[in-house]
Amino acid sequence: MAQITGRFSFEEAQNLAIVLRAGALPASLIALESRVVGPTLGQESISAGWAAGLIGALLVVMYMAVFYKLSGVFADLAVLFNTLIIFAVLVFFGGTLTLPGIAGLILTVGMAVDANVIIFERIKEEFRSGKTVKASINAGFDRALACIIDSNVTTLLTVAILYAFGSGPIRGFATTLGIGLIANIFTAIVCVKLALDMYYSGARAKTLSI
Repeated sequence: MAQITGRFSFEEAQNLAIVLRAGALPASLIALESRVVGPTLGQESISAGWAAGLIGALLVVMYMAVFYKLSGVFADLAVLFNTLIIFAVLVFFGGTLTLPGIAGLILTVGMAVDANVIIFERIKEEFRSGKTVKASINAGFDRALACIIDSNVTTLLTVAILYAFGSGPIRGFATTLGIGLIANIFTAIVCVKLALDMYYSGARAKTLSI
């Protein structure tokens, strides 16, 4: 026997009694099937996402190093630095890297490499036209700058919309991708150019490994 006390009006007490009686249905439960879903399934998905990301990133890094030689190695280091920036920002704000976040991270790696490909192809064109190594590097970055900024800014607008109107996993994807895009602009335009300018100085400014 149970008793509920409190300051209720007659109408409130009557409504409460109706609610309590409504749940006491004379029905028996017949268990036909029972399944238990634990955290293993989610962990397997995250592990598969990490494996796919690592394999994809490794293939991209190898391609850049083989196709663009030393300049490709600089681009690979920039992509690594880009990834470290993403992790650092997530740790600073107490974020968690979920499965959609891993997808955003993988997409960021692809877009970071894409920016470097645009820059290197521009540098190749300038070098083939007869310019010196230093002039080719400067002209290549200048010509590729507008294209890189436009592509990243338009993607950032999409990321902002996803974050504003999305929830849960969508926001995780948007957060990781947004941080990666901002870091991508810095690493591609500043870090790679600084590395090329420092390496191709003095006697090395006569040949271009790209």
